[in-house]
Amino acid sequence: MGVLDGLEVLDLSWGMSGPMTGMLLADHGARVTKIEPPGGDPWRHLSGYRVWNRGKRSAVLDLKSQVGRDRFKALAASADVLIESFKPGTSERLGIDYSTMSACNPRLVYCSITAYGPDGSDSERPGIDALVAARTGQQWEVRGIKGGTIGRLSGTAGMMPDLEAPAGCWVGPDRPGPLFSGVPWVSLATFYIASVGINAAIRAREITGRGQHVNASMLQGVLATTVAAWQQVERPDAPFFETWVLDPRAPKGFFQAADGRWLHHWVPLPEFILGAAANGMKASDDVPGPKTASLRVSTAPEDMVVLHTYQDQLCEAVAAYPSADWVRLAAEVGVPVQTVRSPEEALLDPELLSDGCVIEVDDPEVGRIRQVGRVVELARHRPDHPSPAPSVGQDTAEVMAETDALLDGLRLTADQRASTSDTAIALASPLDGVLVLDLGLAVAGPFGTQVLAQLGARVIKVNTFTDKFWFSNHIAMCCNRDKESITLNLKDPEAMSVLYRLVERADVVQHNMRYDAAERLGIDYDSLRQLNPRLVYCHTLGHEQGPRGQDPGNDQTAAALAGTEWLDGGLDHGGRPVWSCTSLGDTGNGFLSALGIIQALYDRDRTGFGQLVRTSILYAHLLNASTAWVTPDGAVTGERQVPDAQQYGWGALYRLYETAEGWLCVAALDEAAWVGLCGAAGREDLRTDERFASPASRRTHDFELASELADVFRGRSAAAWYHELDDRGVPCEISDPDYVVRLFADATAERQRLVSTLSHRVVGRMKMAGLYFDLSDTPGRIWGPPLWPGQDTRRILDEIGYSHHEVEKLIASGAVEDTGAR
Repeated sequence: MGVLDGLEVLDLSWGMSGPMTGMLLADHGARVTKIEPPGGDPWRHLSGYRVWNRGKRSAVLDLKSQVGRDRFKALAASADVLIESFKPGTSERLGIDYSTMSACNPRLVYCSITAYGPDGSDSERPGIDALVAARTGQQWEVRGIKGGTIGRLSGTAGMMPDLEAPAGCWVGPDRPGPLFSGVPWVSLATFYIASVGINAAIRAREITGRGQHVNASMLQGVLATTVAAWQQVERPDAPFFETWVLDPRAPKGFFQAADGRWLHHWVPLPEFILGAAANGMKASDDVPGPKTASLRVSTAPEDMVVLHTYQDQLCEAVAAYPSADWVRLAAEVGVPVQTVRSPEEALLDPELLSDGCVIEVDDPEVGRIRQVGRVVELARHRPDHPSPAPSVGQDTAEVMAETDALLDGLRLTADQRASTSDTAIALASPLDGVLVLDLGLAVAGPFGTQVLAQLGARVIKVNTFTDKFWFSNHIAMCCNRDKESITLNLKDPEAMSVLYRLVERADVVQHNMRYDAAERLGIDYDSLRQLNPRLVYCHTLGHEQGPRGQDPGNDQTAAALAGTEWLDGGLDHGGRPVWSCTSLGDTGNGFLSALGIIQALYDRDRTGFGQLVRTSILYAHLLNASTAWVTPDGAVTGERQVPDAQQYGWGALYRLYETAEGWLCVAALDEAAWVGLCGAAGREDLRTDERFASPASRRTHDFELASELADVFRGRSAAAWYHELDDRGVPCEISDPDYVVRLFADATAERQRLVSTLSHRVVGRMKMAGLYFDLSDTPGRIWGPPLWPGQDTRRILDEIGYSHHEVEKLIASGAVEDTGAR
């Protein structure tokens, strides 16, 4: 059974973040009941609802009626988790807010998903993905800011300000302005935050006996997607700190093969591409891999020039051979290369079906469909195959019978729960007292342990002697804060003895190296559990478990395989693939690994057993593309978003428009908003035009409608349109690249721990995103700045029993390194 078997969840949410959160709880064994209003959830038309509502029950309750509210309160009195996504103040007006419900059920974990948090100047703004991305300027970070946002925040002109990208090197469509993501990154990040927060609160409740309020906002989601870009530092010119990775002038390794398919090479290796083409796509000494190439493109800003210099030659070389040949040879040589696929092609991949990260579900309306499957694997808990998404009110009668019984015992239940809370044990943070060893690499591993640190775990990063270069840059800093560091040479037996002592004391070991490398080092799960049977061991992969599992994998190759680069580039309409700088591949995998570890700790609290946990970057990207589903023969697909090639939007009424001054994002998603839009535009004729008279006809003639509106919006400034449309109740926002500047200067944001100020030995005083989690009773914590390799070596060795003499001997022999203050 699933690790959450026996838990009762009430899902009042709509849209994307909440339903996906409920899905993951159901996937891991909780019984999730979706509570819908009369007529059903108004967002049921979303393609993803066939996926996100799987494994749930559906009951219709009218929460505007006293009878409906009483029945809901009866359910909540015995529930473990409640998820809601009302606008701030709505739950209070309905009498089902956290204060009211926790008074009846002190063990309730109550999760509120909002746009900008429960209060503040923006709390009433619309919680629609693209509008939050626009208001916060996140849309400008999709392909990155020329020169980097770091320079802008830090008072410089940015990286290589005078460098111009040659034709064919600029990321995304050849137009200025922000991009409308094909993947709703903000909503997805909010889902990850809500899911981890709820599971952390469930684990805390196992110790404290009390539930709590979990707040997850889309603003926190924005900060999670811009974590590498939004940093302000005292010394941005510090060696190796800035990189070209988030700069739109740097071509990102996309090349079109002879068969017309796009490939993603990350990072491009010119000698491999040119050597392979010259050698007829046969492996030889003339086709070097990453370890043997004499020229490797670094992430230093100056290497943008190298990318520009080689771009035309590389395009020509790749175009000479079909995509399958490139993927095959790259796997042989050990170069990360994958074909850019649509989400549907990914779901039809037999290797993913065999892995279990894609599953088949028998949908009562459309038949058997493929969709994203298991994304967090716990060795002790193999969850049941999920049931299909229910129809509206499918389980109302069953739920009503339950509420009848619950209403009779409601007072007794509340009294019993209140009495058990009197003996609660205090806990500072959900993972207070948990020791984590981080053996991870790059971003996908370390970001997950940073999440655990934010939730109170003590994280010790095990560094190597060569790590200083990597840990000098902003990407490493975005995923290695709040940790301690010990530097070990794991090829030295004495250093391995140090590591084994740490393992004996640890609760968790996490890494994302290739598993055969872990076996060679003697740090695989079977080896380490001999030292510590209660160990929770998390291994994260690049791709799925199978033949491709041995190929080098990263955020970019997984995004290509799963379909997010397809969506973000508008390839359904002939666009060019885009790896979004706001991607949640590495970081999404980090959230999933943290989720799995927390669930494994929860299981160990109850049973005493540790276990193996597995996640992957590809699993995260399949989740990120989960608006898609397809029948096994590929004949029927879900009506997912189909972004345009220029990345203006998903349709005429949900897209960006360039105005006389600035960019405006519109989300006229219902009839009232459509009427208001026509009135504000002075185009009442559009309502009577037969091409646009109904939602169906507007979809059919979407291109014509977008052209009409584009002409209208060019007539006034974004600010003028914003006020006009907002006054008429039409959801819209100005796409604002300056939001981050104001946020980082806002003392309130720092008090709310949305932003944190720290001091780093290389870049000096720095500001970066603060906490992603807002838990009322066991809040997260900020431990300190991004680590420097070896900064805590001596102290950690002393703590685990090494004498001063032994420490000095280890340092002198090269087994360990200490870089801390003497």
